[in-house]
Amino acid sequence: MFRVLGLVVSILFLSASIASAQCPRPYDVFEADYDNGWGDNSQSKSGPLRPGDSYEMKFIAQGGMKYRVSVASGNEQFSKENVEFQLVGSEVRKVKENGKMIYKRVDVVFYDSEESKEGQKAEVFSTRTKRLKVRIKLKGAEDSKLMQCVVVFIETKRPEALGLK
Repeated sequence: MFRVLGLVVSILFLSASIASAQCPRPYDVFEADYDNGWGDNSQSKSGPLRPGDSYEMKFIAQGGMKYRVSVASGNEQFSKENVEFQLVGSEVRKVKENGKMIYKRVDVVFYDSEESKEGQKAEVFSTRTKRLKVRIKLKGAEDSKLMQCVVVFIETKRPEALGLK
């Protein structure tokens, strides 16, 4: 019984490893803008997704740091055109519910690739450490069996201090 269970777990682990090994590392698709003070972040990820599927990735944004998120998909050639994404955080707001005013945590969209202007980057800054989400949806026919790799690349930068030294 334990051998069968061990064999099943091993097969699942190996198949997951093989599936994720087919997608390149985020650092192989994107390069951080080192010249302008940006550096790559170890929270960047890549993985397979089918057209029409969506995925939500969470990461921690440290207080006092700027973050820039880039997302692309493809197999051999990667493009930002066939993937939509949002950069989402949360805030506690006072809302009216059942006739009472209560404080409730609500999602706040900091960036939406569908509503952004041409050339606008997904950047966010927070004075406090926050948990942020990247919501990703791959465009295309939902019944497609073709898997594509989606790459989420996160860059960090310390903002420049204002004032005299």
